[in-house]
Amino acid sequence: MSKYRVIKNRKTDSDNPIVLYKGDKVICIEESSVDGDWAGWIYCKRENNEGWVPKQIINRNDDIGTVLEDYDAREFDIEVDEIIIMNKILNGWIWGTKQYDPLTKGWAPLNHLEEV
Repeated sequence: MSKYRVIKNRKTDSDNPIVLYKGDKVICIEESSVDGDWAGWIYCKRENNEGWVPKQIINRNDDIGTVLEDYDAREFDIEVDEIIIMNKILNGWIWGTKQYDPLTKGWAPLNHLEEV
């Protein structure tokens, strides 16, 4: 597993991250720009929550999508010099754990990290 060091602080702005399960239906609101920092994401809405979801895990039929795998949009608050243990990289973000808290998983943006 690769390790990444935080080089720029970041606080998440999501108090209620979207959590989806395989087979869930979502309304697809907006797709991120292919030229932007966060290409490959779709803003989705459910009856009680909304958030950005990786395009790769949505089978989209017009504005309705079916989720192809479980997904949790939880993001880490990160501080310089923390170490993130990478589980996977997707669309400019890392899903993994903090070195000091291996039981809690979350996302961190690659543009705030450097591989060590």
